[in-house]
Amino acid sequence: TTWFDSSMRQYYREWKFKHPYPADFEASLEKASGKDLSRIFMQRFSTGPIPIEKSKALKPTLLFNLKNTEKYNYITFMPAAGYNYYDKVMLGAMMHNYQLPATAFRFLAGALYATGSKELNTFGRAGYTKYNKNSQLNTSLSYINYTKDNFAFSNETINQRVRRIVPSVTYKWQDKDLLSKRQYSLQWKTFLLKEDDLNFSQDIIGPDTFDVVKALPVNSFINRLTLTVSDSRVLYPYNISLTADQGKNFIRTGLTAKYFFNYNEKKEGLSARFFAGKFFHLNTDNSSRFRNERYFLNMTGPSGREDYTYSDYFIGRNEFSGWTSQQIMERDGFFKVRTEMREVGQSDDWLTSLNLVTDLPASVNPLSILPVKIPFKIFLDVGTYAEAWKENPATGRFIYDAGIQLPLFGSTVNVFIPIIYSKVFRDYYKSIVSEKIFLRSISFNVNLNRFQSAVNTLGIPL
Repeated sequence: TTWFDSSMRQYYREWKFKHPYPADFEASLEKASGKDLSRIFMQRFSTGPIPIEKSKALKPTLLFNLKNTEKYNYITFMPAAGYNYYDKVMLGAMMHNYQLPATAFRFLAGALYATGSKELNTFGRAGYTKYNKNSQLNTSLSYINYTKDNFAFSNETINQRVRRIVPSVTYKWQDKDLLSKRQYSLQWKTFLLKEDDLNFSQDIIGPDTFDVVKALPVNSFINRLTLTVSDSRVLYPYNISLTADQGKNFIRTGLTAKYFFNYNEKKEGLSARFFAGKFFHLNTDNSSRFRNERYFLNMTGPSGREDYTYSDYFIGRNEFSGWTSQQIMERDGFFKVRTEMREVGQSDDWLTSLNLVTDLPASVNPLSILPVKIPFKIFLDVGTYAEAWKENPATGRFIYDAGIQLPLFGSTVNVFIPIIYSKVFRDYYKSIVSEKIFLRSISFNVNLNRFQSAVNTLGIPL
């Protein structure tokens, strides 16, 4: 606000190059503003949300508006856009009530017209947060639909759609020590999915037989329980997450631990990621493996087809060729070298891996001569899995890959260039790919989660 800005400028002029105490800060602001601020300053001895003393009026606005938030609850309207390989460019609008300070009830909703599929894609989320002294309880419900694949048949394109509804409950708490940044989270989610599969049949009209292809919706669900412990401290931050996914015919568990070893004050260092997973079949009949294959543990970074909860953004989710097919997500073993050979690094038993990524100082970065600054990192992945310890395995007991990582746009996009990798991967590229092996071995991911810490202040989920 205007009085706060002017008071802060006066405080700076009065106390620059001096050593003020908290009482001096309070006295300076009260003198400059002409207001009694004791009630506000007393809140520094308590935790939790800032109490709202009076109701606020609703006010529409464009984009974000942080002015006079003590008077208004803004309903914000803004344009929205998106893209994927099947819907092509999507244009539309959205509305939300996210602002600072965050309100207990928050929502967003929007619609995008897809210029490629000619479909209307919609999305929305509503959530309520209950704050306590050192904890908070959040309940939410979200919805989204879009085109996940398409099929060209008889001069027409059949759009295969996905609709996802996700109710969730999240309980977060932190250490009683206010100086600690350690936080804990327990979350339950249920993914209710309706996915279009292709249904092939024939119609008989008179003497002629015609092939018919239709999109047939299939319902499924995934229950997910996640326990997370994290510490965002400046030196050696870490995050440990234990997840259990349960579907109709399986249970899938995974432990993911991340640790960052700082090198210097420039936030350069070594990132270590450890994963250990275990898969359980709930039914052991002859078709169990076929039904559950999509959910198996994978050593390589999963593709869009293996993102069974539709939690990551993929440009071409179901592509088998072209650069869009080389996108991977961070999950399971997270090897950067891709292969479509299911017997390599895939397990319906157990799997474990270690991923290391280190910054390369600018003084030895070969890309530093370019006019545009491009960070340069080196990665190494090592892992093993149950099938590698059986008789006549398809691979050695331990497999590996290593190469160069180029983090672009603030690590929103990461390009991985494998340089060395296990013999089984080399044999795969020589026998299956054969042409343009170097280009086909490159993978990339789109890491929208890097915005999570920034938008958490507003409570916006990604």
